[in-house]
Amino acid sequence: MQLLGFVVAILTASSLAASNNIDDIQRKLDSDLQWGTYRPNLYFGTRPRLPSSLLSGLIWFGLDNQRNWQNTRHSCELGDNLLEYGYSRHNGRDFGEQLMVDQDQGVEIKSEFIKVPGDRGGSWAVRFSGRTLEDNVQGVSLAYYFGLEGNGTMALKVSKRMAKITGETSDLGRFRIRIMPAKRNQSPPLHPALQKTKGIPEAVKISGIAMNVPKKNVWRARDLFQEKLIKQAQLQANVILQNTDGKGPLTGSVLFQLENEGEDSLDSNLFFAQMMVHGEFAFDVIYECEDTSAAIKSGDIGAVASSRRKEFDIQFDAVFGLREKGFDNEEVEIAQKALSSLIGGIGYFYGSSLVSEPKPEYGDIDETSEPRLSNPYSLFAGTPSRPFFPRGFLWDEGFQLLLLSRWDADLSMDVLRSWYHTMDTNGWMAREQILGEEARSKVPKEFQIQYPNFANPPTLLFAVQALVNRLEAASTADMVDQLAQVYGTQGHATEHTLTREYMRDLLQYSSRQLEFFMRTQAGEPLPGSVEHGYRWRGRTMDHTLTSGLDDYPRARPPSTRELHVDLFAWVTYMLSVDTELAAFAGPDLKLNQTREQQLESHMRLLDELHWNSERNMYCDVTVQARDGYDELEDEGDAEERVFVCHKGYVSLFPMLLGLVPPSSSKLGHILDMIEDPNELWSEFGIRSLSKRDEFYGKGEDYWRGPIWININYLVLSSLHKHYMSDGPYQEQANRIYQKLRQNLVKSVLEEFRKTRFFWEQYNSEDGHGQGTHPFTGWTSLVVLIMAEQY
Repeated sequence: MQLLGFVVAILTASSLAASNNIDDIQRKLDSDLQWGTYRPNLYFGTRPRLPSSLLSGLIWFGLDNQRNWQNTRHSCELGDNLLEYGYSRHNGRDFGEQLMVDQDQGVEIKSEFIKVPGDRGGSWAVRFSGRTLEDNVQGVSLAYYFGLEGNGTMALKVSKRMAKITGETSDLGRFRIRIMPAKRNQSPPLHPALQKTKGIPEAVKISGIAMNVPKKNVWRARDLFQEKLIKQAQLQANVILQNTDGKGPLTGSVLFQLENEGEDSLDSNLFFAQMMVHGEFAFDVIYECEDTSAAIKSGDIGAVASSRRKEFDIQFDAVFGLREKGFDNEEVEIAQKALSSLIGGIGYFYGSSLVSEPKPEYGDIDETSEPRLSNPYSLFAGTPSRPFFPRGFLWDEGFQLLLLSRWDADLSMDVLRSWYHTMDTNGWMAREQILGEEARSKVPKEFQIQYPNFANPPTLLFAVQALVNRLEAASTADMVDQLAQVYGTQGHATEHTLTREYMRDLLQYSSRQLEFFMRTQAGEPLPGSVEHGYRWRGRTMDHTLTSGLDDYPRARPPSTRELHVDLFAWVTYMLSVDTELAAFAGPDLKLNQTREQQLESHMRLLDELHWNSERNMYCDVTVQARDGYDELEDEGDAEERVFVCHKGYVSLFPMLLGLVPPSSSKLGHILDMIEDPNELWSEFGIRSLSKRDEFYGKGEDYWRGPIWININYLVLSSLHKHYMSDGPYQEQANRIYQKLRQNLVKSVLEEFRKTRFFWEQYNSEDGHGQGTHPFTGWTSLVVLIMAEQY
């Protein structure tokens, strides 16, 4: 603690000077991060971190089949069956590239995104290049659009070589947009039977349309584009049939070529530029702010992208050192894709959330009133899966930040701050952030409502604790360097990350959340006891969605008298982090003493309430009537405690969160359970539920056997930090660690080679990926596992 005191002293002195610059630093950071690929639900889309502002996105469909327009590509969808997509490099700041291979629509598209700093977020550009696949005969329709959700003016002008949009809004100022097809682009071939037919439109490099739509519908750009397409196709089909005596043929390239419409109108707020191509193609989209120092030339995009690609590779090697760990070039590239796809999944969301009154307990009559829309607010967050979970998840975000924080300190802290700013005065944060109509369009109605009595694992504290731990680990010899790079080696870390004022802010948020858990998730005392544990609200017969472990088996039927060991472990972990923060952020002796006493009490109660000495494992607890109890003749309580034991992830949580002392015999039993192939061990990772459990592989089989990378990461992290160098179980802990790390890396990388995707979970019998894909949230933790950074 002497070192901690020294760090605090350093920060106390430096923060006085730094605090005067915090606002300036934050403004610069906001400007640097204003524009980005912050529409992760799309194959490619951009927006600024501003509400009701300018959106953009890519649309395409193949022309070989007249019905392809109905499957126009825009938002990431599992049913689109793309062979590959996801970022191969993305630095989160000013560069990102990805490859999209769409066999069904007959096209391969590469995107290269760059940014140039300047006023009001600066300028940016994206180069799309690609080719139609070998069996594609008629080509592909490509379109890029811009839509304004808020107030402002925009106008379109189309020439033979580009579509140009000029505009102005209060938040972006004046701007200019150019969409420019490459000179080498070839138009789709015209069917021989139509070459002399009257009424066939002349092939053009680019065409554009401007529309005025309700602001609330701008995000529906794909639907509105399709409406234009079908109207144009119907008109053109009539022309062709009239001029060919009904013979046709009706080919896609002729039917779906849009004519220029709405040029120079100042009333439009949605603009599309369309290009019909065949063979190799390219086009540039350039957005420029009015700051002339941020101007972008089309000829410079390739050179800038190439330079930043090299910078990314150098930085990746410096941060993670995978080659030094013995990984080859292909394995490093897969790890780069994992990190980049995580970063490419970061989005900016704005809108209202659907919030209800507290939900009644299981079995109680639900008389809650209709849910209401909250006041609109914003969230800057990662997304677990672009096609299936394209929104912020509280349970996932803490894991995602573990990797992001290693790469970019300020970016990760901005995400963390954004989440904490969603917290209400009671300490509650919605576990799913479904903000606005676009987000709700991807979520079944029954899952849209958020309940203010529902908690979720407080994984954001992983990022908070990582900051504290790295500051504590700084040595006096390299204190300045450690403080400059406290949260990563990229060099973006700024003074605001290090001030005591900011640490105090974190303490306020974490303390408020802790009090919310202790107040709203408290359970009832067990028979014969005045002590109580904790119980997840939101239970149903087969699910505890609030725990994050959805269908993991619990007490049946659900009861308000049950207590959950994983939740007790989470609350105890929250106390430990809060104690560290309280000591770090400043001298508040009363708070420190209170937290230390609570932590000591919880460490004791964890074993008293949840350790089953007969099964040698941590278990949930419930209450049932005593057999044969006669209230007239028998003494004592009419009810008794009953352990609900299911070996698996839930029973591991005290160890996962470092709450089991290295010298405890309980650790030996836990390690035996992990290492037993008839229980949790598999050659592909640790199973979520024991192979011997009656519910293994049954029902939904979501958390009833499959391997999840986030929990496996926690196993490795806990072994590495707590149990491999202390206590009587070091040898066993080391053995499990080495073999488990090897198995996980092999399993994830091999499945990526086979499928070109990272997966939500992995099968414990053969290791194949299952669930949704691409899943580049916590599965990307494989990078930290490879790097052995915990």
